[in-house]
Amino acid sequence: MSPVSPSDVSTQRQYLQVSLEEAQATVRAYDTKAQIVGIGYTFALNIVANVIGGLPGSGGEGPIFVLLFWAVVMAPLFLFGYVLYPSRRSAPLVNDDTEAGLERTLYVQTSRYKTVTDLQAAVARADWQAELAYEVLKVSKLREQKRLRFITALYATMLSFGALALKQFSGVI
Repeated sequence: MSPVSPSDVSTQRQYLQVSLEEAQATVRAYDTKAQIVGIGYTFALNIVANVIGGLPGSGGEGPIFVLLFWAVVMAPLFLFGYVLYPSRRSAPLVNDDTEAGLERTLYVQTSRYKTVTDLQAAVARADWQAELAYEVLKVSKLREQKRLRFITALYATMLSFGALALKQFSGVI
C-alpha cells in the first residue's frame, strides 16, 4: 500500500466530516419523525375513538380486552418513544482497533478530560482520521438502531389500526 499524500489525507478527512454530519442529521431526523408521528398517531386514535364510540377497554369488555388494548393499541406510542431513547452514549460499541488508540476528542466526556490541559494534550495526540472514522461508525450504528425502532413502531401502528378496524367491523357484522 502506497503512502497517502497530505492532500489526499485532507480530502479523506473532509469526506469523513461530511459523512459524520450526515449521520448526525439523520439521527436527529429520526427523533423528530418519531415525535411527529407519535403525536399524529395520538390524534388519529382520538378520531377513531369518536367514530367508533370509544376505544376498546372503555366499556365492559373485561380485563383480557383491556390488556389487548394496551398491548396492541397503545404499544405504538411506547415504540415511538423508544426511538428517542438510544443516544450517542448508548449506541452500539465500536472497537478501537487503531495502533495508538483513540483519544475520543470529537465526543468529549468530561469524566475523561477533567481540565483544558488534559483535552489539549489529547487533541495534540489525536489521529484525526481515526477519530473521525470512529465517530462516523458510532453515529451510523446509532442511526441504524433508530431506523429499525422507527420502522417497528410504524408496523405496530398498522397493526393497531387493523385491530381497531376489526373491532369496528365485528360490531357491524
